[in-house]
Amino acid sequence: MSTTTDPPTPSRLFPETQTVWIADRLSEGEAGIMLANGYLMESYVRPLSIYCSKIGLARSVRIEADDLVHGFFANRLSNSEYLKSWLTSGLRLRQWLRNGLHFYVHELRRQNATQLGLQIGDQELTQEVPSDGAAHDHEFERAWALAALDLAMKETKVELEKRGRRDEWEMFWSHHVEGVPHAKIGERFQMSSAQVAQRTFAVAAQLRDALCGILRKDGALGSQIDLEVRSMMEVLNEIRS
Repeated sequence: MSTTTDPPTPSRLFPETQTVWIADRLSEGEAGIMLANGYLMESYVRPLSIYCSKIGLARSVRIEADDLVHGFFANRLSNSEYLKSWLTSGLRLRQWLRNGLHFYVHELRRQNATQLGLQIGDQELTQEVPSDGAAHDHEFERAWALAALDLAMKETKVELEKRGRRDEWEMFWSHHVEGVPHAKIGERFQMSSAQVAQRTFAVAAQLRDALCGILRKDGALGSQIDLEVRSMMEVLNEIRS
């Protein structure tokens, strides 16, 4: 008689990812935790701040969006177990952080109510936050994609400059962001259109690799990465249009 097994849960699939980078940092003690926390701040403060502003989350506690997000990170990352809990959650890191931000806002609202001697229920906690979930999800995902692209582009540019290939970055930027034709760029760098195309393609491939690394740290499964990179590169095309 044949036997069946349960399908793997997201947390059991995590070995397919490179979330091991964060796990490794957490195993290195205080210095590693600081590196992991620094990466989170660099990668997620901006999209979470944009998200707070768009949906009115910051207004619900009368705090500026940037201050709210920084307060959230200061509160949560002071606990060395916070990221360890994410590793076993099965959630994407950005989803984990967004959920955590909502919990943090609820905590602040309870604290404010307590200080004022007021009683506030769970239903009232969410009344001041708009409930258009699909639209808010899109805003957050787009903000995160732009922040991830910005980080990947910085990494790619720095790596090219280290290898004395700054011109190749300028070719890539001119073509893919500013929309300058290969032939026009070639005139500037005394190259043929084909040579410029070859170099911009190589830089695009390097940028893609940097994006893959960011997606893996966010908890993307290997099977999801190609699709997500294509979606994020479409966001890059939106920037120049």
